[in-house]
Amino acid sequence: MEISSSAVTGAMRIGVQVVSSDRLAVLEIYHQVRNRFGTEFESEIPKKASSEETIKQKTRLQDILIEVSLVNIGGSRAENINLAISGDLRRNLPRESSGDLFDVIIPQLAPGQSRFLFKFDEFDLNEYPEGGGTPTGIKNESFTIHIEYDSGIGIINWLISRWSKLRGRRRFHDEYAFFPKLVTGELPPAGYAP
Repeated sequence: MEISSSAVTGAMRIGVQVVSSDRLAVLEIYHQVRNRFGTEFESEIPKKASSEETIKQKTRLQDILIEVSLVNIGGSRAENINLAISGDLRRNLPRESSGDLFDVIIPQLAPGQSRFLFKFDEFDLNEYPEGGGTPTGIKNESFTIHIEYDSGIGIINWLISRWSKLRGRRRFHDEYAFFPKLVTGELPPAGYAP
């Protein structure tokens, strides 16, 4: 199994952050723009419109997408993680859902561990006329991911978090906002499948 250089760089960045961070759990949402070219394939196309003679052409399909991931960059395990999403930015039909990890309790996320949430394809960020056709521009909508979680088990964590638990809340709260203009502009360097 081959690991891409961007995955190794991202993992090293997370590892450095975990080593240098304090002892609490810190959850972050990251988005990453990917510019990938698939495996090369060969197809035969007619040499001329009226000819039976064909030529072979090699092609790679380009895939531009935005990956959204949850990462624990802290030095402790995060527990009882609850993710909720609000806002009106959605993927285009038929993939409107943002995934199965929202509005459920994720039991734990270890330090340095990441969890893929969902992806936006390039066409999901564009507005289209009602009947379909060419895009009319970039969507103006946005979404916000709300994160609530507790830190790992321990006497000090239990003492500090008991007031939050008495109110029926988790100890840590954070938000991540995303809108399509964050990722417009030049594409990152292309990655090629073997």
